[in-house]
This record gives sequence, C-alpha cells and structure tokens, in this order.
Amino acid sequence: MKMKHITFLLIMITGIFFFSSCEKEETDPKLDMGQAGKPAITSPGDGDDYVLLEENAADEMNFTWLAAQYVPDNLANPSYFLQMAQADSAFDAGKQIISTTETTYTTTIGSFNAVLLQMGYDPDVPVAMKFRLSSLLKSYDDGKIISGTLLESEVVTATFTPYEPATPPPTGPDSLWVPGDYQGWNPAAAPNVFSPDHDGKYAGYIYFPPDGTFEFKFTTAPDWAHTNFGYAGEGTLDTNPGAGNISVPGEGTYYLSIDTLALTWTYELRNFALIGSFNEWAADEPLTWDNDNWAWTITKDFEAGTEFKWRANADWTYNFGDNEGDGLLEQDGANIVLENTGNYTINLYLYELQPRYEIIQNK
Repeated sequence: MKMKHITFLLIMITGIFFFSSCEKEETDPKLDMGQAGKPAITSPGDGDDYVLLEENAADEMNFTWLAAQYVPDNLANPSYFLQMAQADSAFDAGKQIISTTETTYTTTIGSFNAVLLQMGYDPDVPVAMKFRLSSLLKSYDDGKIISGTLLESEVVTATFTPYEPATPPPTGPDSLWVPGDYQGWNPAAAPNVFSPDHDGKYAGYIYFPPDGTFEFKFTTAPDWAHTNFGYAGEGTLDTNPGAGNISVPGEGTYYLSIDTLALTWTYELRNFALIGSFNEWAADEPLTWDNDNWAWTITKDFEAGTEFKWRANADWTYNFGDNEGDGLLEQDGANIVLENTGNYTINLYLYELQPRYEIIQNK
C-alpha cells in the first residue's frame, strides 16, 4: 500500500519539553483559559496505515495540525511540541519533538523510516504509533508570567511499515544523559548531550556549579540499567559498569563532545556573558545561573533599540545571535534588538539541541 501524506519532525531531545514566550502586552485584557480550545492533529489521521517505500525516500512527509485557540487571541503566542510513542507504551518512553510556533513540520520518508529503525522496529513489520500534540503558552499580567497554560490534543494512532534500506542508516540513540555529583547522580533528572545524525557522536553544554566533585558519567538511558560510560584514561571511556567517574577541572559551563564508537571524549570551557550596544560592545555582562529552569539569566534596564548577543570566554570565537527572529540561536547569528525601553529579564537556554533564548519585559 502506498503511503499517504504525513509530516514529522523527529529529533530526540532530553525527555524534557521545550518552552518559548510571548512579549508583554500593554493592554488590559487577560487570557481566559476557560474559553481556550486545544490543538488538533490533522495529519496523520487516526487509524491511517502507511507502508514506507525506499523508492519514495526523498519525498516529503507533512505533519499538520489545527492551532490551539486562545481568548483573546492577541495575547497568545503558543509553542507546539509533538510526542510519539508505540501505541501500547507510555509517551515518556517514546520521542519528544522540538518545539515550533508553526502549525506544520516537514521531514522525508527516508528520515522517518530511519527513526523507526533506530527505535528498534523491524523492517516489513507494521507497528502502531501514537502521537500527541501539545501547545504551551506563557502569557503576562502586569509583567508577571502566567504559566501552566498547556493544552493537549487528542491522541492519534497510525500504523507504519518501515523498509530495510539498501544502505543501513546510522545507528545509536539521539541523546545521552549526563548524571553526576552536580545533580545528585540521578539519570532520570539529568540533562542531555545530543547526536542529531545518530552516528555515535554527541555534543552539548553542561554547567557544573561550585563546591562539588565535578564528577559524572554518560548513560544511554535515564537510568543505570543500560550502557553507561565511565573513566578508562585521559580522554577515553569504558563501558564497564564498574568504571570510575570522569570529571572536568572545576566550576563552569563546558561543551562536551563524545564519540561512543571510538570511546573518547573532550571538554571545552565556554562561560557565556551578555554583550551589546548597552555597554558599547566593550565588556561582558555576567549572567546568573537559574537551577530551577536550567537557564542563564540577567535582569537589567535597557534603552529602546538596544542590540545584544551572547559570547563565551570574553571572546568572539563562540557567540550566539538570532538570524530568523524565532528565538533559536545560531553561531555568529544576527544581533537581537529590543524595541522598547524597559526592564527586561533575558534567559539563555543551553541545555537543548539548539540553544535558545527568552525575553521578558518586566515593566
């Protein structure tokens, strides 16, 4: 049977959800969640059956949904995220999908087929997958964030039959967990490093606070029951459960790179600060670590037209800006501009596949 139209974005990210916010409204109306309407998945359809074919590997797969409805709608700027799991399992055992403010996302048949194989499903064997879409909104009342406005769609279940590609896809999970002394050695609550190409190579940012041992390990699941990677020597890893802990030299934000095939790893200290026209691009404004939200934050008065970026180690080698104006950060990206004079809280989120930021105007 030929496949019907579908679209998915399938990137593993930490088992935690991505967040974004709208800027403060200077109006009196308040969000009425009693009249809100949840989003609805329109493709795939509930009960659809798809047979994936290698000859169509380059064809687009379109996943679409109807937007959540908020009253009044001018206060709403929701983010959407998708969960996918096998039909008879819990959603937290499946995939978490990167957030977007759009109502569609596109991948290819080949990419989706590769994800099904990487999740352990057999070629030529139908598997029922369920999907749930959520909208998340942060709104403002007199400068204060009203959070928890989460709306979830009805669950949609569709059946997929993957194919065995002529060239095997890359293998390996999407992410590793990084439990350590800095967070109580709890894999289930640990941040992640990511492998977007599923090729056994991972990277990501981890902040190690002061007054700890700075020791940690990498695990392939949010527990100690699966493969974990410990110390084998300087820059090398061992999968023996009894292997010692690995460590970084001290406090700071580190960019970790891991190769689970070569069993090697490296670290690089990257302490980020804010810099911009507010200080004539001549100094670095320090950030404060918010452990509850895993974010670097600053609250400060800014003038209208202020431009800023983040950079690491008082140098421009690693710097983040925003090319698309979508809240996602890119290396060497464009300056970010504040349109209004006011007091702002600006948050930097590094613990994600693509770093992002949040701007909150307090007054």
